[in-house]
Amino acid sequence: MGQDVSPEQIVARAIAAAGTDDFGADGWQEGLARSLAGFARVPMTPEALATQHGKLVHDLVMRLKIEQWFKDHPETADEQLDGQVFVVGLPRTGTTAMVGMMALDERFRFLRAWEGASPIPPPVAGEEDADPRVIAARGAVDYTMAHMHIRDVDGPEEDLAILAGFDMKSYHGVLPMPDDYVDWWLNADFTSFYALHERLLKLLQSRRKPGLWLLKSPPHLFRLKEIATRYPKARFVMTHRDPRKVIASVASLHSALHEERCLPGSIDRKAVGPRHLAIWAEGMRRALAARAEIGEHRFVDVRNDEVVQRPIETFERIYDHLGMDMNPALRARLDDYNSRNAPGNFGAHRYTAEEYGLTDAAIRAEFRDYVERFAL
Repeated sequence: MGQDVSPEQIVARAIAAAGTDDFGADGWQEGLARSLAGFARVPMTPEALATQHGKLVHDLVMRLKIEQWFKDHPETADEQLDGQVFVVGLPRTGTTAMVGMMALDERFRFLRAWEGASPIPPPVAGEEDADPRVIAARGAVDYTMAHMHIRDVDGPEEDLAILAGFDMKSYHGVLPMPDDYVDWWLNADFTSFYALHERLLKLLQSRRKPGLWLLKSPPHLFRLKEIATRYPKARFVMTHRDPRKVIASVASLHSALHEERCLPGSIDRKAVGPRHLAIWAEGMRRALAARAEIGEHRFVDVRNDEVVQRPIETFERIYDHLGMDMNPALRARLDDYNSRNAPGNFGAHRYTAEEYGLTDAAIRAEFRDYVERFAL
């Protein structure tokens, strides 16, 4: 595909690939048009642009296949979800480690990257080792950014990052998207997405229980009210860390992601920091306001340093809040996880705020209320 690609072309490719043309409920069309318009203004390499166009096609193919699955298997809609625990917080606050450790508890069902990217057919309990999606994921090349982000192909992955594309609500965080796209995403109505999200959870657990879902993605921070509306039983584990460390780390990670996909010399690192500072400060303001509205009793707060220094004690507090018990087997798994994923085991992630146009004082000022509330 060339630079100028229309929504109609993307839709036509998806229909041809899926062999069906029923996309289900509306709500996704604007996101497709805005994504394409945004891509056209990002200084991507030709290869990266083709990848992004292909991803749009793939996501719409998955949407078509999901709709067809529900037609062919109407009983899927009757699946009962047992509840949801969302791990939320600013990026780089330990959400990945938290959900990775909670996923060691076999009572939770969580999203694996391979099933999120291609949920049809839903996985079958006891047959996953022979699933071509699993075999391909385990055989993929090693992950070269492990010093920045823990990843396990059999472990939990970010549900919003993977599934939002099916409703054309992707954040596109790997790209330096134009401001008007980011503004649209921040203020878009996510009602249609969380309706699809619920259908996907039902589909994925239909042949592979349990139905108590463990979910995680930092951008959920912007949508806590929508989550609580869709999932009245949802509980939240909220992770916290000094935002001076958070935002500089976010800027470093996104600079690396942008530079991988964009033309040499096109990324101004000193512009990346202030942009992400503004975005995530707004996310935290919205999250704190939402907490007050949906009920503080639904949240348990966890500091990043608590998880690192006192993981068992911290988990006992989390589980007490969730009304769940910890058993010896889970304690042993937690000890093993922390040994394997101790800080520095995968190399150091080094950066400074100044590299990305930031200062500690500016970061603290944007997060003053948050810092004071949680004594960070």
